Amino acid sequence: MALELNKLTRQVEAMGRALAARQRDHASLLEQARAALATHAAVTAELRQKVAAAHRADASWRGAEPLGERLDERHAPAASPQPATLIAADGSQIYPDRHGIAPYYLLNTGSIVLRQGSSQAPTVDSHPEVFYEDADLYDEAGRPRDPEYVNSQRDRREIEAVAGLAEAERAALGGDLDRLLVALVDGPLLLWTPQRISDREVSREVSHFTRQLARLRRARAVPFGYVDRPSSANVLRTLELAAVPPDEITRDKVRAGPFRQLTDRLLFANLAPNERTGLFASTTELNDRYAAEKHRITFFYVNVAQRPGEDSAIIARVELPAWATDDPDLLDLAQHAVSADCQLTGFPYVLARAHELAVVSHAERGQFEEMLGQFMLRNGLTPATSFKAGMKGLTAGKGGRLK
Repeated sequence: MALELNKLTRQVEAMGRALAARQRDHASLLEQARAALATHAAVTAELRQKVAAAHRADASWRGAEPLGERLDERHAPAASPQPATLIAADGSQIYPDRHGIAPYYLLNTGSIVLRQGSSQAPTVDSHPEVFYEDADLYDEAGRPRDPEYVNSQRDRREIEAVAGLAEAERAALGGDLDRLLVALVDGPLLLWTPQRISDREVSREVSHFTRQLARLRRARAVPFGYVDRPSSANVLRTLELAAVPPDEITRDKVRAGPFRQLTDRLLFANLAPNERTGLFASTTELNDRYAAEKHRITFFYVNVAQRPGEDSAIIARVELPAWATDDPDLLDLAQHAVSADCQLTGFPYVLARAHELAVVSHAERGQFEEMLGQFMLRNGLTPATSFKAGMKGLTAGKGGRLK
């Protein structure tokens, strides 16, 4: 049976009213947040002490340590735009499916090298890998690998890809350091790690990731973790501390800030085109581990829109290692290069193209499993899916879905 939209009319009507009311509430709250930002913009020693106290009071608190002198800092690149080489990678995956014809997962990494200002066509590539060994499919305790593990393996290959391409590109330039290389991945550079994984596993992931950042540093490439439509609110969490007396910073207090419904993206929607905020660093224990490896992750917000005005703003969050901010002119040039790459759609072309190269369509998955089935037959195996998978296949044409 198809979705009966007529049965949802009243609910959708109520939802529309609720969304309008929420937007009005957010607008009022945003006005308050910006007033607080104007009042408490100066980064004082007391504010820094409050940030440290909040981190001690609640290890899960996700604030922002300001690295400049003001929370409301704005920066338009001073350096004139110059052509750069943009390197990007993105990945996609087929997760393990216990209802499928065989236990496996697949990763596909797409990559692109775009040399701005040259007549050369972009260099594109994709690298598919299939994983089927027991060590791939089960952890040390014999539990099946979950989607989070597959995602981490995909993220590993993305950062490895841009690091390898940056090294190759710098070598092809004969070691010439004048050409700016910007290496982009779609998403943050600061890893997300599930709480359930062990401390040893976290250390292993951080070590691997920081090794790739070290490769990029040696190649004199600027790494950008590009987050489109960011939902983070680290700066707002810090802003909430400004009016709180130091002796009242407790775990409950930092979890009950007044701007919980807002995001930093809304706070900074009044950035001018190609203007960025000041630099901040996330106050997480994980970032402390990055810092111990000399790759502390910082971030800023930038408006990559071409037209002025909040209604036209396209606010992205860019994460990069602290060492990549040492040269302000180099950072300006990297910002110029990425903003120029966003001119067509408001999103970096190189990341969109890398995603296009990486994505595995439903039809391609079907072709892969057909090929897999043929090789299984050659080896005396009978490929078969579960009853549930078979029923899903029968109802797929009607839009049906089994849970």
